[in-house]
Amino acid sequence: MIAKVALPVPKIAPFDYQVPEGMQLGVGHRVRVRLGKRFLFGIVVALREEPEHTGPLQPVLEDLGLVVPYWELPLLEELSRRYFVSLGMALERSLPRKARPRPRRLVLGVPLQEARRALEELAKRAPAQARVLERALAGPVEEAALKAEAGVSGAPVRALVEKGLLRPESLPFSFPFREKAKSLRLTPHQERALEAITAGLGQGKKYLLFGPPAAGKTEVYLGAARAALEAGGGVILLEPEVSLLPQLWARAQNALASREPSLRLYFGDMPPGERWRTWEDVLRGRVHAAVGTRSAVFLPFGSLRLIILDEEHEPAYKQEEMAPHYHAREVGELRAAREGATLLLGSATPSVESFFRAERGEYALLELPQRVVGEPPEVRAVPLGPDEVITEPLRDAMERHLDAGGQVLLFLNRTGFFTGASCRDCGAVLRCGRCEVALVFHLEERTFRCHACGAAYPRPRCPRCGGQRFRLFGVGTERVEYEAKRLFPRARVERLDSETAARRAEILAALAEGRVDILVGTQMVGKGLDFPGISLVGIINADGLLSAPDFRAGERTFQLIVAAAGRAGRGERKGEVIVQTNNPDHYAISHALRGDYRALYNDEISFRRELRYPPFAQLVRILVEGKRAEKLAGRYAEALGKTGLEVLGPARLLPLRGVPRYQVLVRGDEGVLGRIRSVLPEFPAATKVDPSPNWIG
Repeated sequence: MIAKVALPVPKIAPFDYQVPEGMQLGVGHRVRVRLGKRFLFGIVVALREEPEHTGPLQPVLEDLGLVVPYWELPLLEELSRRYFVSLGMALERSLPRKARPRPRRLVLGVPLQEARRALEELAKRAPAQARVLERALAGPVEEAALKAEAGVSGAPVRALVEKGLLRPESLPFSFPFREKAKSLRLTPHQERALEAITAGLGQGKKYLLFGPPAAGKTEVYLGAARAALEAGGGVILLEPEVSLLPQLWARAQNALASREPSLRLYFGDMPPGERWRTWEDVLRGRVHAAVGTRSAVFLPFGSLRLIILDEEHEPAYKQEEMAPHYHAREVGELRAAREGATLLLGSATPSVESFFRAERGEYALLELPQRVVGEPPEVRAVPLGPDEVITEPLRDAMERHLDAGGQVLLFLNRTGFFTGASCRDCGAVLRCGRCEVALVFHLEERTFRCHACGAAYPRPRCPRCGGQRFRLFGVGTERVEYEAKRLFPRARVERLDSETAARRAEILAALAEGRVDILVGTQMVGKGLDFPGISLVGIINADGLLSAPDFRAGERTFQLIVAAAGRAGRGERKGEVIVQTNNPDHYAISHALRGDYRALYNDEISFRRELRYPPFAQLVRILVEGKRAEKLAGRYAEALGKTGLEVLGPARLLPLRGVPRYQVLVRGDEGVLGRIRSVLPEFPAATKVDPSPNWIG
């Protein structure tokens, strides 16, 4: 028997390998093989009796078992073609590595009566072990908590495990964040939306659920998930960022856990063993619902019935870091079409492309026109002075809301303390020596850092004159946190951004319990979260959002302002939103102040139709890296230009970690990918092709 094995190597088709006699190999198994002098792991994508290769074949060295079902292979083959990457690379980066979950708690390893007899013996000669066992008699407990409560080191615990009196038990990964279950009555609009979705389950239909913040979209998601589970199907609920998972996880547990199909988490930052455990349990049919970020869209449910993308407009659904540069929405559409699942997209501010498709009838549009909790907040703009952080109107509002017992959310989509520095002697901007990106000063670390490559510069010198005196400027979340603490010394202030993300569940739990008065954060706190105590939202600098080199900058500015504003007034207190801006008449900001999505959409669609931006054309980004980047990019641009496609570039980008980078943008109609493939069938490993870039520039 011959196994065709897809290996994680750029540009290379699957290889033939000899299956040793007696090895029970199947399609979708992960195997270890030799390629030249290297030993690699790959996926068996086909089994044949005769090889295509005419020479001698290497044997399969090891079978690691099934990791991907046969029905998902055509999906991954389609992604490899669409995103110009080998099937082996698409598989390697879509599947989790096999790893053993770490034990998370200790339970009794013997019957209760036997444990009590052992406790009497240990009390006489091993008091530390006795304290540990006595605590364990009360019920399962995590090891760290067990040691703390018993006041012991790890030695007594290990001794009891070796004796068999205690047994490590690995629990599925969970967040510590919890919410009390609520009994909510759906509004007529919610009921009609839910009825439409449940009627279409199992028919491959696609829906866009559109409504303002606090319109009750989550209740519709969970109602649809319950219906899908009751019909015997699998459910995937996606959020764009990990920061949004704890609250959805808590609500999904309340709504779905009583229905015996189990519920699991799945996202990229989970420990490898926990990711593999969830994947394997889904593969074996032991799990029927999952909550996660974009990579969860690949979970191998055998009878997938429903895929939900909350905040469907968010760029985080796009895989930017490495190929394949898939978008979870596109993968969801492919799976829905292939497996007959329903795709449900939800947003208060849908992407222009999605709303356009809804207008054309490609998505069924379901509307929730009104908030179901609280009244719409009062939104107003105030001017922002030079180097101001918290203006006087925002400061006065914070004082009022804090005195009334409310909580405050301050939103700024930039991390660090000062976001730039210039030399006091010659005026040159301080930049990373490898990336040419402006350095950001972080107060906690007392250092400058490059946000592109992560390099730290504790004692930088001016790249032009060698000076060491700098003028610092710009505002990041660290500085907002510092100013909030300075102005309100009695307030309990927390910051949630990429630097504190490891504590996200702890911070959100404290916010929910009223142990945080002021929360400062980036976009990870400006959307999707539902905390009734937040009565004031301050957007520190709306103008900074408009400066991105992206044709979607206006749309993204509107989305972020509306999402952040939507966190206010979800409880009994009247909500208030203050937007600090010097461009209140810009169409994106003025529409956001009124929360008028359709006005924003009409302006954006006219602008894009005129300039042939998506959805009226398709943009493909070809990124070339390395010493020959400029030459290769020039060759690509010349070859593609001869086909009649509109080619922009090549354009030099800032280097990353010292590696030169050039990009070519290609604009065309639906068939643009096929035309590119016909002209440039082979791309070097240093070339990345992105059919739907989130940004340009």
